Amino acid sequence: MPKTKADHAMLDAERHVTRAEFQQALEAFGRARYFYHQAGDRDGEALAMMRRGEIELGQGHIEAAGMALREALDLFTDEADDSDRSVAEVLLSEALHLAGKSAQARAHAEAALSHAAHAGNSYGEARAYMQIGRLDRDEGRGDRALDAITRARRLYAEAGRGLHEATALSALASTLREMGRADQAHAALEQAADLYAMNGDHLDEATTRLDIGRLMMDMGAFDEAREAFSHAARLNGEAGHLAGEAEALLEAGRLEARAAPKHALKLLRHAAELFGHAGLDGRRAQVEQEAAVLRA
Repeated sequence: MPKTKADHAMLDAERHVTRAEFQQALEAFGRARYFYHQAGDRDGEALAMMRRGEIELGQGHIEAAGMALREALDLFTDEADDSDRSVAEVLLSEALHLAGKSAQARAHAEAALSHAAHAGNSYGEARAYMQIGRLDRDEGRGDRALDAITRARRLYAEAGRGLHEATALSALASTLREMGRADQAHAALEQAADLYAMNGDHLDEATTRLDIGRLMMDMGAFDEAREAFSHAARLNGEAGHLAGEAEALLEAGRLEARAAPKHALKLLRHAAELFGHAGLDGRRAQVEQEAAVLRA
């Protein structure tokens, strides 16, 4: 009976997560852990604590997340699923990374990779390689980061995870750009944007188009930048994402400021208006100031 109560509590917690009721979800995962404990199910306890830690991490509660995830790893028995262990390890790695504990973060990322590989879980391996790549990039090891993220991208593709593959491509582009390899970064961003589009994620596609525009500006390819900003603005507008549309219009206005100041002013005014409608008064004021300088 207690285990049945635990299972019901887990289902209740997941329902709260889907409704973005995160405090209620945390409480329900806590109840589930208690009921699993009553039933003598350590692996059930571990899963409840792992999910609790994942929610805490998503809410930015780094210390609470770390405590829950360490407890989950301590609870897992020898019979626990390696895929579950891998998830807990990579989440703890992410928490430690955010806390500035890179050496510990790397150890747990490597453990996540080992567990995922043992389970034959390509998605788990990809997630671990992505985390290792982030750690390498933050430590200035660009070539190693490229290798890890490229492996993650390939594994996501093999697992049929198109959106995750797109995220890996975006991370690859960021790393390539930091290394001064702009053409390769552009190619990765174009692939990412296409994957987002194919999978119906038009907001991330818009963000990627905006990144393409900024990269094209830096490369002096102004026609391509103009096209990318226009595409990003349209996608955000169709999705009703006012702030995203405003950012794209702002970048387009900055691009046009020297060659077509009247058109640039129109774009900046529109961007300021959209920031205002989105409730971002600070951004609205900033853009209005840019417009005033252009008008002077």
